[in-house]
Amino acid sequence: MEVFSFEKKIKHYSSYQKILLAGEGDFSFSVCLARAFGLAVNMVATSLDSRESLMLNYSKAMSNVKELEARGCKVLHEVDVHSMSQHPFLIRVCFDRIIYNFPHAGFFSSERNRLQIWFHRDLVRGFLKNACEMLTAIGEIHVTHKTTFPFSEWKIVELAKEVGLYLVDEEQFSLLDYPGYENKRGAGMCDKTFHVGMCSTFKFAKLLYSSTTSWSGCSGINGPHMQRLHQNFVMGYLNSSSEMHRASYPFSDWEMEKLTKEVGLFLVKEEEFSPWDCSCAASSFHPGTLTISLWSVDIVDMACSYLESLERKKPKHGHKNLRPP
Repeated sequence: MEVFSFEKKIKHYSSYQKILLAGEGDFSFSVCLARAFGLAVNMVATSLDSRESLMLNYSKAMSNVKELEARGCKVLHEVDVHSMSQHPFLIRVCFDRIIYNFPHAGFFSSERNRLQIWFHRDLVRGFLKNACEMLTAIGEIHVTHKTTFPFSEWKIVELAKEVGLYLVDEEQFSLLDYPGYENKRGAGMCDKTFHVGMCSTFKFAKLLYSSTTSWSGCSGINGPHMQRLHQNFVMGYLNSSSEMHRASYPFSDWEMEKLTKEVGLFLVKEEEFSPWDCSCAASSFHPGTLTISLWSVDIVDMACSYLESLERKKPKHGHKNLRPP
């Protein structure tokens, strides 16, 4: 077996990441990643179906499972997302990426029916709660989901907040990014694909601090007292020329641009930052969406301030009024 291999990537995923795939249908998405990586020794792919039901419901499932196992992927059957964190094989394992594509609770009624939506939300809530317990400190949970009505009524971002997760990013999903992936229905006509339409991959990560920690009635890192504390720190730092800062909520509430104006700086440029650009940029926290903001001294503002100071220094008496009549 190959001991070392160079990193290989496909879209959001890397062969160096430990990846868990939940709710796989015919395992075609897992195979897509495995083929991109060459080896799949860092992957665990799971399905709610038993091995026998896979053979009955999906025409390519067993060939996909065999390919995954040949590439070193661990394949687990009969794994319920509501309790997967307690699975004997998964109970002591943490992952950098946990993926659930197009979660669906099965058909009980019309997709617009409130009871049907409740079942879907319960499924996603159960998954997120368990996935949160299996995530590394800087890991992400990815849920690919339709964004049109009535699927938008699932409100998965709201469900994530309930279990202590925040939205890192939302990116439009395209089947073209994952060659070989076949999005099977998984209920009813299992082996048939469904129309994807408008959908996104929602990326969630753990909050840095517990949302239950309170101070003066304000909760955790989202509280105004914490925002003001961070703002005071930034104000003291802005004598430097640049600042690396997280762009997502709640960090966006620091109002960086407003703070810089207070100390006579203006925004020259804002660029997206990636830790991959710096070999020494390893950190113990989840970076999320980062930007590097480049600041410069506002020369016009400085000149105006200087002229105002000269005006204030002029003696009040003994000088002629130089203004035209």
